[in-house]
Amino acid sequence: MKNIYKSIVLAGGIIATMAGCEKWTRTEVREELVLSGLVKSEAYYESLRAYKESEHSVTFGWFGNWTGTGASQENSMMGLPDSVDFVSMWGGWAGPSKEKLEDFRRVRELKGTKALVCFLVFDIGDQITPPIPEDKEQEGMTYKEWRHEYWGWGTTLEEHVAATEKYARAILDTIAKYDYDGFDLDAEPSYAQPFQTDKELWTNGREVMEAFVKTLATELGPKAGKGKLLVIDGEPEAMAPEFADYFDYFILQAYSCSSESNLNSRYSRQVSHWDGYLTPEQVANKLIVCENFESYAQNGGITFSRPNGTQVPSLWGMAYWQPTYDGQTFRKGGVGTYHMEYEYKVPGKEGTYPWLRQSIQIMNPRIY
Repeated sequence: MKNIYKSIVLAGGIIATMAGCEKWTRTEVREELVLSGLVKSEAYYESLRAYKESEHSVTFGWFGNWTGTGASQENSMMGLPDSVDFVSMWGGWAGPSKEKLEDFRRVRELKGTKALVCFLVFDIGDQITPPIPEDKEQEGMTYKEWRHEYWGWGTTLEEHVAATEKYARAILDTIAKYDYDGFDLDAEPSYAQPFQTDKELWTNGREVMEAFVKTLATELGPKAGKGKLLVIDGEPEAMAPEFADYFDYFILQAYSCSSESNLNSRYSRQVSHWDGYLTPEQVANKLIVCENFESYAQNGGITFSRPNGTQVPSLWGMAYWQPTYDGQTFRKGGVGTYHMEYEYKVPGKEGTYPWLRQSIQIMNPRIY
């Protein structure tokens, strides 16, 4: 695929389409493409979707405050740069409105952009346990007790595994119901959280979380082979290394990285963890590094010092960076931003998503 679509133009949504049926031996700009938001041709969208199926460094983000409506497209997936490959929905995926579903289906149909369910996975039933019934609450049952009863979380390892498998199947059912494109497992077992959690799926034997992943992998990720993504973010290394090929991508919250040496240090830790199951190149190809745009949407990140002495916003530094191990450099999985929608408009900058669009350009420059 990468040899077929080797001349694709993109600038946060601008690509040059391939020439006709001439064995793909030359390229041309088939038409003038604009950033004005005007409807583009089917040939443009066809080439865009083909590009997203090719091997390349992807563009990703955690997309929050989703409504699918509004006078502007700030809270719509259709407003994202065309070349964004996939997003993890930071809320808003449960019980989506008609407007949200129309927005999601249109962006996938036209642009090939995928949307994944995402949430912090700590305790049994997180995010999808029904409210505690009124009669049980009146009897004095706590919500935690209700969660355990609902999912069958007893006291033995066998009961924990069975409950976890049931929970994972319910997540799969939700993904199938709305035809979402996969699941982003937010794994942060060693990170402090601003809310109470017992981290039940992480603290009751490794078999519990492994059952969770194995069940998801029946429908998602490389093991399933059904075109649905299974990715892990936060602390990918929290998973046992033998689960390396269960995930399409390892997403690092590489917030406030100021140099390539810092990024390479994070990369080296991943190489060490997955050693024996993935080569350094395979790790690099799965690795997406992300900046925190909840904090830095207006300036593109902190100051990042490049090896050539120039200084750029850290998101751009991530885009320039090529993972290096033992003197060899490899293609990275890609870059992304947390709360990407906060960058929709930046004072003093033209257009939308200026930092992200330039990152796309850095990773996958225009070829005319």
